[in-house]
Amino acid sequence: MKVDRFVILTGNHHFFGQTRKPWVSMNVDQMVDVFKVHGWNPEVFPFHAVANGKVSIQNALVLYTFSQKINRRQYILDVVRFLDDGTNVLIPRYDLLKCHENKGYQELYKRRLHIVSLDAFYFSKFEEVAEYPIHYPMVLKSVDTSNGKGVFLVRSEKELKKRVYRLERQNIGTLLDLFRRKYFRLPKHYPEYPEYSNREDYLQYRDYILKEKNFILQEYVPGLDFDYRVVGMYGKYFVIKRFAFKGDFRASGTKKHDYWVVVEPSLLDFAESIFQKFDTPFLAMDIGVQNGRFCLFEFQALHFGINSILRTPGFYQKENSGWRFTEARSKIETELAEALVRYASAKGIMG
Repeated sequence: MKVDRFVILTGNHHFFGQTRKPWVSMNVDQMVDVFKVHGWNPEVFPFHAVANGKVSIQNALVLYTFSQKINRRQYILDVVRFLDDGTNVLIPRYDLLKCHENKGYQELYKRRLHIVSLDAFYFSKFEEVAEYPIHYPMVLKSVDTSNGKGVFLVRSEKELKKRVYRLERQNIGTLLDLFRRKYFRLPKHYPEYPEYSNREDYLQYRDYILKEKNFILQEYVPGLDFDYRVVGMYGKYFVIKRFAFKGDFRASGTKKHDYWVVVEPSLLDFAESIFQKFDTPFLAMDIGVQNGRFCLFEFQALHFGINSILRTPGFYQKENSGWRFTEARSKIETELAEALVRYASAKGIMG
């Protein structure tokens, strides 16, 4: 779809995440300058201007930021869904926004794209697990955490149950309320509900009031003490190697990175094949390999860590049937803007 406007949506004070930390913004003015070099005329608005009708956006390519703050995350989801009306091209698309900080929807979206690398299950409560053939050990992940938090290796259903209940962490007020309802509530009768019983009402109330935590179970790949973070920027691939702590299997969040890693062409081939399925200008991929078999653990299409771009000595590009490495020190604002320009040009969206 070809459009005639280009809009950048930011948080308050031109916030566009992220750089050094989730609360540190990119320089939007620098991105605007890059776009202008290519003949684009960016319009920059805050999300609240769209939410409250101050601006109307139609027939536009819309690049937007994200936030780790829960209330702003929901706000952005609402605004982007509102703009997803068939007249705009959203970068990233709404499905990829839903995937961010939501490992459950990531698994559903991988299935939609026919990405089959690791077995995975998505549950809303522990009791659902019994209906599926789970082969332990498995990796338990809460759906809304990052940097290796909320990720555990579980070796049995008993261990899984214990971990899930710990994640849910019921508060003392709820537990006392349930105790009172079970043992001290006087019998009640409702003529309009002749089947009512205190016990049945207690069980239903317990199921309703107890806090639950969505989680996924992902196939465990034994023997891995590292993985790769590959960031695709529409034609460019930046790669780092991330190491787990001794005795652990989680490489995310350790900050033990090799930025000068020697990359096998097969890794880049796999990363490219995954990237092409997503139809997006930028994608960060967490990739594992064992005995020559590659697997995609997780991905992010925005607001991902940028050390893979800033600290690596260069990037890889596909050239004929091989890969060429180019030494360069990159700047995130430039790489992001240039990737979007290449993507929009290739797709016939702008220019």
